Amino acid sequence: MGGGQNNESEERQGKGLIDAALKNGIKMFVYSSVDRGGSKSDNNPTSVPHFISKHKIEQYLFDRARGTDMSYTVLRPVAFFENLIPGFVGKVFTTSWRTSLRKEQKLQLIATSDIGFFGAEAFLKPDEYSNKKLSIAGDELTFDQFKDIFEKQTGEPLPTTYNLVAGVLNRAVKDLGYMFKWFRDVGYGADIPRLKTLNPELKGFETWLATESAWKRK
Repeated sequence: MGGGQNNESEERQGKGLIDAALKNGIKMFVYSSVDRGGSKSDNNPTSVPHFISKHKIEQYLFDRARGTDMSYTVLRPVAFFENLIPGFVGKVFTTSWRTSLRKEQKLQLIATSDIGFFGAEAFLKPDEYSNKKLSIAGDELTFDQFKDIFEKQTGEPLPTTYNLVAGVLNRAVKDLGYMFKWFRDVGYGADIPRLKTLNPELKGFETWLATESAWKRK
């Protein structure tokens, strides 16, 4: 969902793009959606508003493409490493994770560049990716593992804020609160070992930190 958009406008734009693709004879349509529990994603819109809108776009794509010459690939990424950025937004992400998930509970994450890799693969290998749905993640970490990797890699403390601040924002920004509750109660379900057979260069958190993050090695 782009800047300035909401869930309703995202849904309208997504459906409109599908219609335009069909009208103009597009042969392969690649849609970046969101994972909603691995194999459960087809039938699980979840309680998270911006997940629900993507589920609706997916269902529209499946229905509209059926019986046409247009194939599709649906990529279902998990949480982005890029949620960790310098400043307040990154602090809210890390603190919401720390306060929402159980200590032993892992969260799946991916680099946005690896979403791009699989998108390119779908266009380059249309027969292999035709009408496929793929949940994608590059790492799976507890909060403590995430924190330890960051601090070892950068020599800095992981950016966080007060628990109260994150709690207030999770209640005020319903989409955010619903998402972290879903992380705790259900969670992502990408098959990382299988994904590494498709892309041996799939980045874990440590590699992303060193090569693509705001803290990357100079």
